[in-house]
Amino acid sequence: MLDRNSLYASTAFDPAAVLEQPDLQELRQLAETKFRERGRAYDENCSMPVENIQDLHDRGWLMTTVSKEWGGRGSNLTTDDPATYLQVLRTIARGCSGTAHCYQVTNHTAWCIEQVGTERQKEKFLGPMRKKPFLGGFVGSEPKRKHMYQMTTTAKRVDGGYIVNGEKNYATNGETMGFAVIFAAIEGVEDYNQNHQMFIIEPDMPGVTMDHNWYRPNGMRAAPSPIIFLNDVFVPDENVLGAPGTYPRQRWQGRFHLGFTANYLGTSEGMYDWFLDYCRQRGRGKDPILQMRTGEMKIALDGARALFHQAITSWKTKSVVEAELISMSAKSLAAHVAFELSHKIIHAAGSTSLFDEFPLSRALRDLETHVLHAGHDRTAQIVGQSQLGETFDSTLQR
Repeated sequence: MLDRNSLYASTAFDPAAVLEQPDLQELRQLAETKFRERGRAYDENCSMPVENIQDLHDRGWLMTTVSKEWGGRGSNLTTDDPATYLQVLRTIARGCSGTAHCYQVTNHTAWCIEQVGTERQKEKFLGPMRKKPFLGGFVGSEPKRKHMYQMTTTAKRVDGGYIVNGEKNYATNGETMGFAVIFAAIEGVEDYNQNHQMFIIEPDMPGVTMDHNWYRPNGMRAAPSPIIFLNDVFVPDENVLGAPGTYPRQRWQGRFHLGFTANYLGTSEGMYDWFLDYCRQRGRGKDPILQMRTGEMKIALDGARALFHQAITSWKTKSVVEAELISMSAKSLAAHVAFELSHKIIHAAGSTSLFDEFPLSRALRDLETHVLHAGHDRTAQIVGQSQLGETFDSTLQR
């Protein structure tokens, strides 16, 4: 692993250069053809993008964040390659935002398992990923949660493990996942830095049920995320991931800001490039108003791209908190640019472009839904707190 003050501080590290690699170029072609073509059926049926996931597995992308020792590509924010897994996510999103989110969630889960898990946990949950699309889920979300780290799902200590009760929602990859890392609060402990516990839940555990019919959103329908019900589920000690408070204390949530940024940016880029082709094919390129709107969109995208790449580099040149704050800014800007492009494209392209035969309406709905995952007013408040010298937590999504 490289010293953050050596290579990145002394050379012109370019996160965008990753996109020029042949395997990323091949992935972009795949995303903008096959992934985009399949998206309509996934969207209509609210179904897992199983063919896309298989294609990603066959090319080794489902373990991008995992070390080469464990069969992955060794790219995450703590290694000497912080860019590849994010640029892959961005590239997939050009064709299918839902598939990109499935990729994001399973890679984030695998990353945490490798860095926090025991050798047995790595063997059991990372080992199968080498052979087949064995997807992980990262499930912190739950109904009526008031704070990201304060769980209503509870865990009671018993001999040999814990009894877990609660309800978790937005369990991405739920339809096909091999396991899920869920968050719960240990009973009898108040401080979330001491009671927040990660558990590895397997779908066939007694007391685990899922509601696959609940997930019927406006967009992101190709990333099915059901509800998981946990009714007196016994989780053995061997499935307890890390010590109490590991997730908030190690600032894992702050590592995930750029995953959402990459999805917002990639989906916006795919939508914009499709818009350009649509207008060219209809001979509208000489329209001065269309030219102006197109230029405005390109300028906005250039700004979002630049800050995205600056944020990636910051994880090797800045302190962790500084990198988190820059990543939050990049995420917020990418979200605002996504909404700006959505508005301008539909007015410039016209109503016919929204017919189901075209991918535009799905991209718009995916962005409308996915951008709401993070609370962008809260993001701006946290960045503002940091500027005004007030107390803040730059790991928070909401």
